Amino acid sequence: MNYSGKTPESGGPSPAGVFFLFLRLGALTFGGGIVMMGLLEKEMRNSGRFQPEEIIDMMVLATSFPGPIAVNLALLAGVKMAGVPGAAAAVTGTILPPFLTILFLAKLLMLYINHPLVSSFFTGAGCAVVVIVGGVVCSMLKIAFSGGWKDVAVVGLVSVILLALGLHPFIAVAVGTAVRLLLGGVRSP
Repeated sequence: MNYSGKTPESGGPSPAGVFFLFLRLGALTFGGGIVMMGLLEKEMRNSGRFQPEEIIDMMVLATSFPGPIAVNLALLAGVKMAGVPGAAAAVTGTILPPFLTILFLAKLLMLYINHPLVSSFFTGAGCAVVVIVGGVVCSMLKIAFSGGWKDVAVVGLVSVILLALGLHPFIAVAVGTAVRLLLGGVRSP
């Protein structure tokens, strides 16, 4: 293995390279899986190994599966990057930083949570989370609207179901999927 983390035979990252990518993402992700989606999306786009549609499909699947979004996304991206060993490496790299943080820093955090420097850090991190999530939403909307009026109509319908009617997100996903299938012209995988 060279320092880039790529295996010479495949041209893709090795499981160790995938592990260190997700270890870095897991260590720098404040705000959970949604924020990780924004950071990982940037990494995947920069790698050139993922098409924008693949990234969005992984994000949709990661948010649709039960369980933590970050772990689901790591699993899907890890499989794409380096197969099953890559998936195991990605999931391990994703969960290790929060686990160690909770294990070693939780007591200190509870003691100093009201300290001005600590509370300022969390306020600043919260602001960054809002911007990162907004970037993910904008990226997803661009791709969602790229399918023409049918996709725009489905996004509008699902928005009304969620925001105006306040129905459960599972109902919104089911209705959005059904309406898009009825409208036809869905891209093939």
